[in-house]
Amino acid sequence: MQYIGIYVNRERDKDLSATNMAAEALIRCGKTVLVDREYASELNIDVRFVPHDEMLAKAELIIALGGDGTILKIIADAASHNIPVLGINLGHLGFLTQAEKDDQKVFERILNEDFTINAAMMLEAKVFRNGREVSQHHALNDIILRGDGAKMISLEVEVDGTVTNRYLADGIIVATSTGSTAYSLSCGGPIVHKQLDCIILTPICPHTLKSRCIVIPPDSSVILRFDPAYCAEANLKADGNPVGHLNPGDYIEIVRSEKRAPLATLNTHNYFDVIRKKLSD
Repeated sequence: MQYIGIYVNRERDKDLSATNMAAEALIRCGKTVLVDREYASELNIDVRFVPHDEMLAKAELIIALGGDGTILKIIADAASHNIPVLGINLGHLGFLTQAEKDDQKVFERILNEDFTINAAMMLEAKVFRNGREVSQHHALNDIILRGDGAKMISLEVEVDGTVTNRYLADGIIVATSTGSTAYSLSCGGPIVHKQLDCIILTPICPHTLKSRCIVIPPDSSVILRFDPAYCAEANLKADGNPVGHLNPGDYIEIVRSEKRAPLATLNTHNYFDVIRKKLSD
């Protein structure tokens, strides 16, 4: 492993001190470090400043400096190029990250390749309008459909051709096991071990006590439709990023993606230790 890319969340590393520290640690051991060329005027170290596409073409590992959101921003591109991503937490919870910013030993473990690549399940959401597919989106954590603004939304959920539920709620989260510790968890969804492939359906603030989260097999097809009588437009997000609006008559089909997210997990990293620590902080 010679070429290592660094993908940084500038909001979390405003002075690029964490980027500088990571790059210097890797350069000292003879690695070629690839950094986005937009930071060329601010980093006075011997890294190779390249366009984003070139980093994806050459990197054998990407270190994401930020939090879970930073990993989610790079993971779809990394999955397309089959490049593992290892996160170092500069943020808050950091369920997907592998070390905190002041952990000096993490670079020694990276250089010794003391990590395992876990190919995590991703979701693919297809938006249909007038019977035609108009857009496609991939997500590692979740696909979220909500009403426009603060309005309630009336949702019909179909699984493998059968209507399983109708929700009057603020929206719905369709999550993977990786995403079970994200927004789905805060809405009452279960924690599902990251090595399990599944799809989790979690309503957001349902307006009935009978509504419950459902966990379904990973090869299921989920179709979401909404009733425009409650709201004229619905908003779609993939991994927290707005990706489109749905008009009356539009619907979404969500399936397991052919892409899998290559997440690098340190061999010293224990899933249950992370869950216990993060949820007790």
